Amino acid sequence: MFTISDEKTSCSKNSAQKADGFRFHPTDGELMKYLLLHVLGIPYSNFVPIKYEDPYSKEPWVIFNGKKEKTLYFFTELKKKKSENTRYVRSVGKGSWKSQDKGKKVCSERGSLLGYKRSLRYQNSGSPQDGQWLMKEYSLCETVKSYLRQRSRSYNKDNYVLCRIKRKAAKDDPIAQKETIEVEELDEIIDPPHGSPYLSNDATKLRLANGNYNL
Repeated sequence: MFTISDEKTSCSKNSAQKADGFRFHPTDGELMKYLLLHVLGIPYSNFVPIKYEDPYSKEPWVIFNGKKEKTLYFFTELKKKKSENTRYVRSVGKGSWKSQDKGKKVCSERGSLLGYKRSLRYQNSGSPQDGQWLMKEYSLCETVKSYLRQRSRSYNKDNYVLCRIKRKAAKDDPIAQKETIEVEELDEIIDPPHGSPYLSNDATKLRLANGNYNL
């Protein structure tokens, strides 16, 4: 069973050992753990870039405005269409987030069910934004929610989810162009066309011995 104290310890270690070039690339199970900690009000690493936002009240391009990231993470509270049913509001502006599946299971490292991951796509017929935004919505399963209700009388976040929203890169996307430039620069660093001033003498001799004179 997932232990909260273990997660706290892990988070504190990650905070202290964060290195330059850190990229947030969590697994489905890790995202489910962050959702669990969030609904319980338990702090985790400050380096985890998950904020509170309502993607069902703002169009995705409004949320991404001014941000360079192609993928963003948010906690949000789903709003029911009617208090007596389980259907949630998915419309936003002139479009809506449409489910692409019924949700896939997300399990712990020991194989226990933690919750579900649902795929959604932004649809707005006739708009250039139609189909250009993808979402993964993570929710806790009923067994976990039941335990949380028993654990804390003040728990009231059954409708909270974690959303991972990604924008598809277009050909004229300046971010996509920048990523392409970075890859080219990386290739030049690894295998420079005119040789590297940092290449050791032994490495130089080895390349010459192999008939490689492009130093």
